[in-house]
Amino acid sequence: MPAHAPQLARLFSPTFASIINAQIVYPAASQVVKPNELESALARPLQKAHYQPESSVAELAASLSYGIIKGHPFMDGNKRTGSLFFLANEYARARGLPGLTDGGKAGEVCGDVHELAERHIRVASGLIGEQALLTFKDEAS
Repeated sequence: MPAHAPQLARLFSPTFASIINAQIVYPAASQVVKPNELESALARPLQKAHYQPESSVAELAASLSYGIIKGHPFMDGNKRTGSLFFLANEYARARGLPGLTDGGKAGEVCGDVHELAERHIRVASGLIGEQALLTFKDEAS
């Protein structure tokens, strides 16, 4: 398992995710309605890193985003690309990589906010899966 994975698991706690969600849904209050789903989503990158140590940071970030989208742990903001984007963005930054859209130098993650938002909307709609967050191939076609 990559050495960074346990450190990132500690960083991305339910409290941290709730703070990010609170910023997204403001002025409404952030409410975790499925704490087990939140913990599961936050553990996905650690599990992936353990069982697939060759996974790139983009794949780990995609697994985090996918878990939040599909798990619906919050009362509000699950489908908003903002909360999903920020969690994945912070994951990439914590790994020492550019953020998902930092100055257009996102490398393998994503270079276009609009395209990234579209990917997350398609996951929420069930049109694409986790791997497609990286490649944006429409699995429904």
